[in-house]
Amino acid sequence: MNLKERLMAIKENNYQEPPHTYPLVQEMIHHIGSLDAELRDDLIYTTLSHWIPGSCLTVSELEQLLTVILDHSHLLYKLGETNTDSVFTRSFSMLVIPLLLARHKDSPFLTSEQVHQIKENVFYNIREERDYRGYDEDKGWAHAIAHAADALDDLAQCYELDKDDLLTILDLVYDKMTQTDRIYSDGEDERMVRPIISVLNRKLLSKSYIEQWIESFGDVEKSPEFLPAFKQKNNIKNFLKSLYFRVKFFEADADLCPTIEQTLYKVEKVYYSR
Repeated sequence: MNLKERLMAIKENNYQEPPHTYPLVQEMIHHIGSLDAELRDDLIYTTLSHWIPGSCLTVSELEQLLTVILDHSHLLYKLGETNTDSVFTRSFSMLVIPLLLARHKDSPFLTSEQVHQIKENVFYNIREERDYRGYDEDKGWAHAIAHAADALDDLAQCYELDKDDLLTILDLVYDKMTQTDRIYSDGEDERMVRPIISVLNRKLLSKSYIEQWIESFGDVEKSPEFLPAFKQKNNIKNFLKSLYFRVKFFEADADLCPTIEQTLYKVEKVYYSR
């Protein structure tokens, strides 16, 4: 049987891991950027999501997996390209990181140095990622920004990350939510709110700093060209509205709502005036 057939059989068997699981994991990682959406998303990622947080891989195997996922053939593969197939390798490699961090949270196995290595590679990927596609009609989910948000969310919850790291997370979210190339249409704004909530929950940053960060969305340097400025404005509005309802829902940080309201008004007065 080929890889797809084997994984379909495993799925039908409720993801029961076979003997000698790790060689199969290695094969899945080798094909993690497959252009077959069913193989990439429904089979490879979903199988890994059952196995990595569980106990079927040894610590040594998890460490080997981490090294591969972070390398230039996976998370950093052809970073900076736009509208090419390389995004699928980067994006689905990124999705493995929350699985590893979930395993670490449940049963710590990573050293502080390894967590910081993950952090540095994730931060670098997000800074340099330029492919903002969500769903591709022919090849399925690219979703590099949404998957990056998932990794940032889990990293923000790691106590190995300090105040400066949380500030960097805010900067990265700001950078991606103010980009001018594409209007996000596949839930990226809501996914990017999740790491912000995790940052707030750490209670390491002052309320005044968070308010200043929110207000900075109203002061972003606008493109002189209409279409890039229009795309950016819509990305900002969508993100702020998602943030507003998330903090309002969780109540603990609901006192940020007035600042978000004022910033939305500043971004586009015409829709928020009587």
